[in-house]
Amino acid sequence: MANIFVCLFAVMLCLVNAVIWAFISEMPLVGLAWVGCAAFCLYLQKWSNG
Repeated sequence: MANIFVCLFAVMLCLVNAVIWAFISEMPLVGLAWVGCAAFCLYLQKWSNG
């Protein structure tokens, strides 16, 4: 159960960073990279559960 909360927290942080980089820092490519990191976190969570 703790793994799910850690994954959700990591995804939330990645998405917050994506918004900050894309809109505040005006660097949308870095924002897209952070969205990719969020997807990778979800992939790792699915992979670790088998």
